[in-house]
Amino acid sequence: MPASRESTSLAHRHAFFLIRQGSHDMIIELISTGDEVLTGFTQDTNASWLSQRLLEQGWQVRRRHTVGDRMDDLVDIMRERSHVADILLINGGLGPTSDDKTTEAAALAAAVNLELRDDWLAELQQKYLARGREMPHSNRKQALLPEGAALIPNPVGTACGFALTIGRARCYFTPGVPSEFKRMVDEQILPALGANLARGDTRVERFFTFGVSESALSDRLDNLAWPPHLELGYRSSMPVIELKLISQHASQTDFAAAEAQLLDVIRPYLVARGDLDIGAELAGLLGERPLQLLEWGTQGRLIAALAPAVRALEGQLRPLPASAADLLSETARHPGLTLAIGEGGEQGFSLALCSGDGQGWAERLQPGIQDAGLRRKVILFAAQQMLLRYLRGRPVLIDYETLRSQERCSL
Repeated sequence: MPASRESTSLAHRHAFFLIRQGSHDMIIELISTGDEVLTGFTQDTNASWLSQRLLEQGWQVRRRHTVGDRMDDLVDIMRERSHVADILLINGGLGPTSDDKTTEAAALAAAVNLELRDDWLAELQQKYLARGREMPHSNRKQALLPEGAALIPNPVGTACGFALTIGRARCYFTPGVPSEFKRMVDEQILPALGANLARGDTRVERFFTFGVSESALSDRLDNLAWPPHLELGYRSSMPVIELKLISQHASQTDFAAAEAQLLDVIRPYLVARGDLDIGAELAGLLGERPLQLLEWGTQGRLIAALAPAVRALEGQLRPLPASAADLLSETARHPGLTLAIGEGGEQGFSLALCSGDGQGWAERLQPGIQDAGLRRKVILFAAQQMLLRYLRGRPVLIDYETLRSQERCSL
């Protein structure tokens, strides 16, 4: 079957499937396959990436599943979820080796036979011919697809994808190699879904806070009255607490009211919204302006964090004072914008920032954390926030709830 006919077939079959679904909310689930993913030897970045890409279209994934390479387990999960989900996206297990069993499992779950796709077999042979190699016999397996499946070409690798209806679910199968998987999703699967699905009603806004605990935020937020069809989610990811405002069919008015209510509480601790990319923001605010970093207590972590993003950066790792006043004096001797982290430990870390035009601020902060590595991580973030507040034109020294200020001074 020519590629153009196959593409039309994929869209046509998908549209026919959607007509049969009725008006209920579309249930989308992901299945990741492979013993290496199940055991943790391979991190499942594909599922996270796909969930985010779908959410950008307003489609929130309802559940994610991980299953190994046992044939019975693969068949069982496909059959089980096909009676619940409308759309299943199954990733991995389409290679040429004996442990790649997803295609055969799909045929068993759909109660159909495998058939040789001469069009993809010819494509495979051409790929190897272009490399000046003969196609191994094992790759022939990748041209065997379940009967009735719509082929999804792979422009990069040898494992084609395919779409197949199992139970009530339209299932999309993709290879596990990230570069191949992402291109097939972006170029073929998302357009096929978008051509037949209205943009989803799920909306998620992310807010990142620092210097306040998750439990303290919960105490202030959970007892508030929130508009219907809105949920508030929390995620602690040291050193920040991420809050997500999740809308399911909420009106724009209700969402705006909920956002305003949330910001009223978290504004003193808000460090970013949407994405947390401190390096990129600092690079944009600094431009070509030189920045000098001096550090000791964080053992070079500040220099390592900012060097890839900041264009004009000079870093020095050397002994620095433990007191905020002494560190401020030391930092003020350097020309230009300078950020410093002094000696630190359980009793706290000194931070100093000098603008280069006679202004300077310093503080000794004590994180309430026993683990030395986490203490340094928190102080590193606090130092970056000090610099960001200065560049944003905001007060450089502020009060935190989770960091005790033991000494504070300025020029």
